[in-house]
Amino acid sequence: MSYLLEILGRGMMGRLAEAFADRWRIAADDAKPADTPSLKNDAQDHEALMQAGFVRLREGQMAEALAAFEEAGRLNEHYALARVAAACCLEDIGRLDEAAAQLTAALRIEPNDAAVRFALAFCHERQGRLENAAEEYLAALSVSPTLRNARERLSAIYLRQDRIDLAAEQYEELLVADPADVDLHLTLAGLYLRQSNTEAAIKSFENALVFEPDNWDAHDDLAATMEEAGLIREAIEQLHLMIDKRPEFPDTYLRLGDLYARIGNDEAAMQAYTKAVEIHPGFLEATVKAGTQHLRCGRNLDAAQWFTRAIEINDRLLAAYVGLGVSQHAAGHEVEAISTFDLATTVEPNSTLLYSEVARLQLKCAVQQEAEQYLNVEPADTAAPPELGFEDLIDRQIERHRLLAAERPNHPDMHYRYGLLLRQRGLTDEAIEQFKLAVAINPVYTKALVKLGLALYDVGRTDEAIAQLQQALDLHPEYVDLHYRVGLMFANRRQFAMALEHFDRAVNAQPNNLDYRENLAIALENIGLIDRAKAMWHRLHELAPDSDHAQRAHKALGRY
Repeated sequence: MSYLLEILGRGMMGRLAEAFADRWRIAADDAKPADTPSLKNDAQDHEALMQAGFVRLREGQMAEALAAFEEAGRLNEHYALARVAAACCLEDIGRLDEAAAQLTAALRIEPNDAAVRFALAFCHERQGRLENAAEEYLAALSVSPTLRNARERLSAIYLRQDRIDLAAEQYEELLVADPADVDLHLTLAGLYLRQSNTEAAIKSFENALVFEPDNWDAHDDLAATMEEAGLIREAIEQLHLMIDKRPEFPDTYLRLGDLYARIGNDEAAMQAYTKAVEIHPGFLEATVKAGTQHLRCGRNLDAAQWFTRAIEINDRLLAAYVGLGVSQHAAGHEVEAISTFDLATTVEPNSTLLYSEVARLQLKCAVQQEAEQYLNVEPADTAAPPELGFEDLIDRQIERHRLLAAERPNHPDMHYRYGLLLRQRGLTDEAIEQFKLAVAINPVYTKALVKLGLALYDVGRTDEAIAQLQQALDLHPEYVDLHYRVGLMFANRRQFAMALEHFDRAVNAQPNNLDYRENLAIALENIGLIDRAKAMWHRLHELAPDSDHAQRAHKALGRY
């Protein structure tokens, strides 16, 4: 999906209460059931009523909690927290108009409360009152300019209204607060390109690439000198001293992990790699090396999970190069554009190679599990079967993907993954056909469009390639409203539950049909609702742990 369509799902809350979690966590934690035997006993004490309300809230007794909060607000009309808590209960049971009224009352008490203004704006947005929502989001930002969710929702509204300049302004402000966020640079670049502001788009895509750790220069320091001299333990000590002084540099942890791996200290190596990724989640090299360390130690499923994350990071890096090339082409800088596309073709094989390795590991694990199940013995009690070579495993996975793509011709992801394996095998023409099938089914499948464009470029079909890459970055108005509405629907848990109920009825005659859950998980992921997507993938894995669906769920969970 286009980075611009991702804007539409950013900044949403699953529950109104999420905006106030930190505020009343202490109050809720202090509330003890023993202190609140009944609401009736505390009817004239607003503080005790609040405590009673929090206890009921924690126990899931929403109606009783609401009654307590409303009564506390009646007893003390200047108690803003009672109004906010009541609003959260009302929102939870679908009474948005009343929730908005409670939040408005709270703002009369504390007009400069940014969180309450954001919550009110989100209620308005979910009710379709976009002008009121935008007004309240702006009011929240006037109080708290760094409130990221408000800027993200405001930008989503502006994008839906095709006010691209105003949407871009919000991401410009977000970058002031977080200038190293690569996704923000990519999104802003896409907005500039949508405005035909090609020079600004070029600059933003370049910024995205500058902030990728994989493009940073290597350090020339004492630790490097020690490493070159073979003094590995001394180099490790030096790196620890560097980390003590400047703990914020992920590349230092990467180097530390490499040295620990060299001396066979698996635990320390993994700690270092994990810390590097924790500091910078988009650190491709650290992610790949963490997967490689798992692979080296025989932890195949863990390795596959890390490699899957690496694929997503590499695809993002690839999107930056493609965006830069398309922007340069649009600006008339043809020589620079061709040079950038050449760079993109050197980055692209990383994804296909990583996916091939993930596919190989998944098949290897599946074969081992099947053998254990059929033999009904512990792995340690049986001799291991002959190890299949890399080429044999890839050939088997290609055949599996071919059959799955034939069985599910309307699944774009099947064609896309089959295309990746064909590409890794050097079967570019066949891969092109699979990528074409994927984008014919889903015209906004950005990753497939990018892979299709680069495959076409690789075989010399430059004009067709550029057209596909432009398509990957384009924003189709007919999809904007759809993605926006779907995002809001899933922000509303009742509509979400109704959608699930509808799906359940649709497949009632086929209780073992898992396709609808997989499609829903993909849809949730595409609109940026990652937590809901994760929950759906987990559920899919629980329902059929030994199925191909479970394998794909495991792979999807590795992306987060």
